[in-house]
Amino acid sequence: MIDESVTKHLMCVFPGLDDCLQQYVCVFERGGVCGERLLRISHAELEELGVSRIGHQELILEAVDLLCALNSGLETESVRTLAHKLGASAKNLQNFISGRRRSSQSESRSSRRLPNDLLTSVVDLITAAKSLLAWLDRSPFAAVADYSVTRNNVIQLCLELTTIVQQDCTVFETENKILHVCKTLSEVCEHIVCVSSDPLVSQSAHLELVHLTNIKPSEGLGMYIKSTYDGLHVITGTTEGSPADRCKKIHAGDEVIQVNHQTVVGWQLRNLVGSLRADKGVVSLTLKKRPQSTLSSAPALLKNMRWKPLALQPTRSPGSGSATPSGTPTKSSALQDLHIPPPPSVPYTPR
Repeated sequence: MIDESVTKHLMCVFPGLDDCLQQYVCVFERGGVCGERLLRISHAELEELGVSRIGHQELILEAVDLLCALNSGLETESVRTLAHKLGASAKNLQNFISGRRRSSQSESRSSRRLPNDLLTSVVDLITAAKSLLAWLDRSPFAAVADYSVTRNNVIQLCLELTTIVQQDCTVFETENKILHVCKTLSEVCEHIVCVSSDPLVSQSAHLELVHLTNIKPSEGLGMYIKSTYDGLHVITGTTEGSPADRCKKIHAGDEVIQVNHQTVVGWQLRNLVGSLRADKGVVSLTLKKRPQSTLSSAPALLKNMRWKPLALQPTRSPGSGSATPSGTPTKSSALQDLHIPPPPSVPYTPR
């Protein structure tokens, strides 16, 4: 489904991208840029088409990269496979450094200029790490202590790696530090790939079509959406009793891929919001869903990240030591009265 809509025509990508890119729509149409050519487009081809500004080229290529990642990794991508790729990148970097030393490149002991191919290998490793972190930073993995520790370790190692390549050291000293980071990173990945018995790490993502119906004119969809700088739109929760909550198919960590069969990967958030508001009564969402936790001990309120509507927020009565919803009897369980406040920024507002 996504393959057809993504590769059919460039217009499925451009409408929601940055305003500065809209000037190129007619240029791409005249050049017949669509299908596989779009997914394989390069800096040189963009230059030939008249996209001369480097910043504009990067914005287009970032959106195309997101579409390529969606097409190629959907059925096979899991925490285990991503950890395997990251571990392979770390070992490749180790082998690259070892190969340089075996080839008697003695200038590395005194030179302070890092070779470009070494820097490229470091960038490839960090790119692989970002793909793994995109999973570990979402539900259900973000709520599990072991995965949070793994995520923090990977982040720390990547930060250390970026610091190392900027230090004023000889190439030989820098390589030694990189080798140490790669060894530690390989051990982290090895634990995920070979040691972990959690079935969640082997479950891949999948697409699911969700229909929100019977939306009242004065009613919002009830979704909280957080967008990354490069145009991924992740649902962080729903408002209790809203259309998104009533359908029982939308969860924290779901990624919005299409709205009413229009691909929105790479779009600016305001354009996504405009698309969500466009149709009255019914909204169709294509969601990329990560594995869902099967832990029965976690209350539904926490698993689905549902928030109370503002009118039902708990109020503190004078002299009371606990917050309870107005007009609601006090419950014995603290979890039953727990209300998670909405995120500090509210990217999606009611219609």
